[in-house]
Amino acid sequence: MQKLFAYLPPLGRPFEILISDDGSRDGTVAVVKGLQADHPELVLLSDGVNRGRTTAMRRGFEAARGEFILETDADGSVADEAIGRFMHKLESDPGLAAVFGSREMPGAHKALHQPPLRVFLGYGFIYLTRLVFWMWSSTDFALGFKMFRRAAARDIFAHQYEPHVVAEAELVFVAQYRKHKFVELPVTWTDNADSRIRPVREVFRSLVGLCRIRVRSLMGRYN
Repeated sequence: MQKLFAYLPPLGRPFEILISDDGSRDGTVAVVKGLQADHPELVLLSDGVNRGRTTAMRRGFEAARGEFILETDADGSVADEAIGRFMHKLESDPGLAAVFGSREMPGAHKALHQPPLRVFLGYGFIYLTRLVFWMWSSTDFALGFKMFRRAAARDIFAHQYEPHVVAEAELVFVAQYRKHKFVELPVTWTDNADSRIRPVREVFRSLVGLCRIRVRSLMGRYN
C-alpha cells in the first residue's frame, strides 16, 4: 500500500509530491522512478519493506516540508479541485489546524459508487465509530484525503498507533482528543475498482482497532 503526500507552500510557488511506498508489489516504485527525470517534484520514499499504513504515512509527514501538507491515497480517488479549496480554508482561518475530506456530508459527490456490500459496511463503520469516539458531528472517518498545518500533523502523527485502515479514523480521533481545530469539507470521490482492501478482513481489523483506540484513550496514551 502506498500513500501520496504533497507539500503545498504558498500559492504561486512549486510544490513537492512525496510518494511513500510501503513495500508495494504493483510496480509503483518503477513507475515513479520512470517519471522522476521529467518531474523533479516527485520524491520517492521506499525501502521495499512492508511495515503497515501508519509507518508509510508517518514517514511521508516527517519528510514533507512547508506549512501545508496534504495526505491522499495514491489512486487519486478524490478530485484534485479539492486541494485549492482546502488550502483556502486553512489560509483564511489561522486557528484551523486541519481540513478533512468527506464523501458523506452535503455537497459531496460520488462519481462512481462502491458495490452494495462495501456501502453497507462503510455506513456501519461510520455509525459505530461515531458511537465509540462519541463524535456525532463527523461524517467520514475513513477517507484518505486530509490537509494539515505542519505543526498539527507532527503532533497528531506522533500519537498514532493503528497500522491498518482504521488509522484514518484514529487521525480524526487524535485531532479532537488533542484539541486541534478541524473542519470537514465535501469532495468529489470515485471508487477505485482495483482496490486491494478485503471487506470481511477489514471489518474485523476495524472492530479490533476501534477497541484499541478507546482503551488507549482511557489509559492516557493520547495525552
